Amino acid sequence: MQDALAPVLAELNGAAERIWLACNATCSDLSIEVLPELGSTNTELMARGRRGETAPTLLAAARQTAGRGRLGRTWQAEPGDTLTFSLGLPLDLGRIPGGASALSLAVGLALAEALDAGLVKPVPLGQTYQVGLKWPNDLWLAGRKLGGILIEASPAPGLPDGQRWVVIGVGLNVRPGSAPAGSASLTEVDPASPPRIGDVWAWMAPALIRGVHTFAALGFAPLQAAYAQRDVLRGQSVGLWSTPGQYPADGHPPTQTGVAQGVNAQGALLVHTEQGVQAWHSGDVSVRPHAA
Repeated sequence: MQDALAPVLAELNGAAERIWLACNATCSDLSIEVLPELGSTNTELMARGRRGETAPTLLAAARQTAGRGRLGRTWQAEPGDTLTFSLGLPLDLGRIPGGASALSLAVGLALAEALDAGLVKPVPLGQTYQVGLKWPNDLWLAGRKLGGILIEASPAPGLPDGQRWVVIGVGLNVRPGSAPAGSASLTEVDPASPPRIGDVWAWMAPALIRGVHTFAALGFAPLQAAYAQRDVLRGQSVGLWSTPGQYPADGHPPTQTGVAQGVNAQGALLVHTEQGVQAWHSGDVSVRPHAA
């Protein structure tokens, strides 16, 4: 395992220097760390926040053994196959238009745009982008999940009133090796010359930090139109699972179905159902494309 970790660590450490140079002007107090192995980058940064360690921190692990996704799903990351990193920083979510419910959408948009810029490959015919967004927190490629975003927040000692310690975790399939069955990976974009994991991190991390700062200053409304261009659910028949403890991955049928109508300025998913147009927030429902 150490032999597999060494080249990945070298790539991530090289990328860390490029990220620091790219971010120093706008986030001079940013700390960047690369660790060989960790249970979960999100868990580590959340623990630091609870101890009062709340300086902005970017943390990557070459191998992640106990990663977590939305609704408690696991996310394993083997060296070189999956890029896993987290950003922790204080935010006053209550003062941001759209607040916590729209943060994952703003993050997804920033990451998708960064990936498209880095990949610089011709997009599929009829599209203006390579990487799509599935509400509320997934990156998609060629109709399948490419990566996910997990956002957690908690109070932390020493922060001013209203601020919370927010940790934004990202997991991205760079190579297909350890990706779940049916997932996409960046290797598919150019199998003859797949991107290196360090380069991918160097594309994504500065864009993530810029995107969070923009969102904190302006909210989600200015990003709504750009998000709509990448919204893979918009206009599609979808199933909605809103009963606690019943999720599509467990084989439960949807609570109701409808047609996705995009997202509003607060980041809520709009779905036209038999009861009319309903707005759903990310903590309330799971959504999947669904045969009409």
